[in-house]
Amino acid sequence: MPPAEAQARGAALLAPIALLTLGPYLALWGLPDPPFPTDPGSILLFLSAFTVGVVLHEALHGLGHVWGGASWPDVRFGVHWAALTPFAECTVPTQARSYRRTLALPGLVLGAGPLGVGLVTGSWPPTFYGFLMLVAAAGDLLILWILVGVPADAWVQDHPRQVGCLVVDDAGLDPPPPVSDDDLPDATAGDSSPSFLQLLLLAALSAVAAAVGFVIALG
Repeated sequence: MPPAEAQARGAALLAPIALLTLGPYLALWGLPDPPFPTDPGSILLFLSAFTVGVVLHEALHGLGHVWGGASWPDVRFGVHWAALTPFAECTVPTQARSYRRTLALPGLVLGAGPLGVGLVTGSWPPTFYGFLMLVAAAGDLLILWILVGVPADAWVQDHPRQVGCLVVDDAGLDPPPPVSDDDLPDATAGDSSPSFLQLLLLAALSAVAAAVGFVIALG
């Protein structure tokens, strides 16, 4: 899918992720005071931690690809500037079981890990940080959902042009040749990707739904 469409679909997951992560914290520990950093030093620290988290997110994807049999030169890092989406693209096929693990790594390490610590200890900063990292992993969750039903030993490769992947070959011991951008058909003019306004509206609706959920969680 195009990067903008991936962002839009990921934004639709904002509300359920918020309800499943921040909701339990609010129900167990209540709303922290203040809920967000207010002094310049804390704001700078939080923004720095978030930036480092985004970089580590893509680095973990790269590590997952190498763990799955690719080499570091096979992994390409960059940013889809039109949608402000960083990426780590593997240019060779890996097996679906390894590809799924690669998709899940950032969400588990940077999202579920801090979130679990925060929920158990009643600490708000790691809870909120874990929530943000899980939101950042929403696109990975979408691709994992798309891969449901794909055999574990099938060969999968990152799409050379869009967000997502290609099932390159069925099960086999030897990896198939990689698919390059030249192997794909030309993009059609009739692109049905959502506009920026649609993306913004979807994100706003998700935020409202999350806010309603918080009110319910707080009783």
